[in-house]
Amino acid sequence: MNEGVIAARYAKALLKYVQESDAGEEVYSQACQLVQKMQQVQQFSDYVRKHPEVNLDRKLELMEAALEAPLSDGMKRFAALVYGHKRMPIFQRMLYSFIDQYRQHAGIKVGRLVSAEHVPGLRERLETMLSQRTGAIVQIEEDLRPDLLGGFIVEIDGMRLDASVLEQIRRIRSELIDKNNRIV
Repeated sequence: MNEGVIAARYAKALLKYVQESDAGEEVYSQACQLVQKMQQVQQFSDYVRKHPEVNLDRKLELMEAALEAPLSDGMKRFAALVYGHKRMPIFQRMLYSFIDQYRQHAGIKVGRLVSAEHVPGLRERLETMLSQRTGAIVQIEEDLRPDLLGGFIVEIDGMRLDASVLEQIRRIRSELIDKNNRIV
C-alpha cells in the first residue's frame, strides 16, 4: 500500500483524537518540534524511525530529550500505536501529514520571512497584519540570508513580496540593460 495514504490515515486518526481530547495545540506543537529536530539531526531521525532494536520506551525517551520536555499523552499514545503496528519507518511522514491536516482544520496559514539579519518585532508585526488581512491564524517561520544585503522577503499562500536590497539591485540592473539595448 502507498506510504502516503497510510501516513494520511494515521494522521487523520491523530487529528480526530486531539479534537476529541482538546489536546490539539500541544500535540501540534510537539509534532512541529519533532519534525524540525528530525530534519536537523539525521541520527535522531534514524533512531526513531529505522532501528528495530531500539524499543518504544527508548524512542519515547529520545523524543523527550529532543523536545527538552515531557511528551504529551496524545503523542505517547500515537507513537505507541505506530510502533505497535510496525509503522515507525513512516512516522516522520505521519507527523508531516498531521501538521498539514491540523493547520487546515484550525485555519492556520504558514508563511516564511527571509531577511539579511534579525529585525526585532518584524515577524510579529507581519503575523498580525497578515492575520487581519486573511482572517486566519498566521505563523511565520524566519530564515536569515545575509546575501540579501538588507530588506526582507515574505512568502505566504503562494504569494511573494520581495522587498530586499538584492532584488532592487537586480531590477535596476535589468532596467539599465534594457535601456542600453534600446540605444544600440
